[in-house]
Amino acid sequence: MTADEPERLRALERYGILTAPAPPDLASIVELAAYTCQVPHAVINIISAEHANMIAAIGFEPTQCARSDSMCAATIVEPAPVLVPDARLDPRFADNPYVSGVLGDIRFYAASQLRTPEGPVLGTLCVFDTQVRRLTAPQRDALDKLARMVVDILDLNRHQRLLHQALRAADEARSELERSNAALQQFAGQVSHDLKNPLTGILGHADNLIDIPAIANDPDASFCARRVIRSANRMRTMIEDVLALAGAGGQLHLEAVDLNALASAVVEDLDLPIRTHGARVTVESLPVVVADPTQLRVLLQNLVSNALKFRSRARGCRIVIAAEANPRGWDIAVIDNGCGIPPQDRQRVMEMFTRLDRDVEGSGIGLATCQRIATAHGGSLRLEETPGGGTTAVVTLPGDTTPD
Repeated sequence: MTADEPERLRALERYGILTAPAPPDLASIVELAAYTCQVPHAVINIISAEHANMIAAIGFEPTQCARSDSMCAATIVEPAPVLVPDARLDPRFADNPYVSGVLGDIRFYAASQLRTPEGPVLGTLCVFDTQVRRLTAPQRDALDKLARMVVDILDLNRHQRLLHQALRAADEARSELERSNAALQQFAGQVSHDLKNPLTGILGHADNLIDIPAIANDPDASFCARRVIRSANRMRTMIEDVLALAGAGGQLHLEAVDLNALASAVVEDLDLPIRTHGARVTVESLPVVVADPTQLRVLLQNLVSNALKFRSRARGCRIVIAAEANPRGWDIAVIDNGCGIPPQDRQRVMEMFTRLDRDVEGSGIGLATCQRIATAHGGSLRLEETPGGGTTAVVTLPGDTTPD
């Protein structure tokens, strides 16, 4: 054994040769080696810590022997292929049991090392005979090439096994993600239901309190009642946001979606806050995309709602919904002239429960929901600065689409 033996054994373990059936192509390799060298026996010998493992052979059945008895165990430490016309005359092999008559009477022996691209040797491709003989130069060259072909086959088999493992892990991860998403949606739905019922009662009782003359005529009591209503409404909004996040990016129901019609519906849904804040929303010519219409509506509504919430107090609120083709699909942009987001915070605000401005009501879930929906569609969400000030939220949707 040599100093690099631990690394050689680690390489052997990485290839997984001894823990799985041998690739069937190896049988053809040993047959070709025996034919080319004109000998009755050829073997692919993999040398482990304690054994020589014949994973393919011709002239006898593949078997296993003690490493200490194997001629190939001595060969793997040699820097070059080994050619021995008469093993009885070679001090490396004269006392070997396969030469001395104890286990066999080998005379001729030739072997090429199975050297991996990284350097460690896994074993040998060897040929042998009970008769003294020599190989011609073309035969020696052919044996070396066949040995390299063995390594190529083992390498291909290793990468194929790794690919299967990766695909199996990905499939298991996908199944677990689907199960987790289903459990999350069920849990969120149940929690939403369980919380909304008492919350509805709180809001109803608080509204009734305000109508009681003794409360209405008492500024402190009236203030407290209205504060309860505001807090309860914030809680209801957060519950709805959490439920929307749980459902976002789940099972998609893809169909052709007219973004012009979808954006118009979103603007109509937000008509009250748009009018309240004196905002102007412009919908430019938008394409037809393949997407989940419900989730895309949630995404667009969140982005427009954010633009309204974070409007600038120094100028009138202007929001534009636009689209631009890219090589892979479309960039759908919601452009505002609001407060803007500092560059260092643009990625962070897409994390759950992140709120930069505590004075603005919200749960910090909206942009996380948008990002999750975009990712589920195979796209992305990014935040940029609007020229002149404000935020431009760009949703990239991949795939073939048809402009409206």
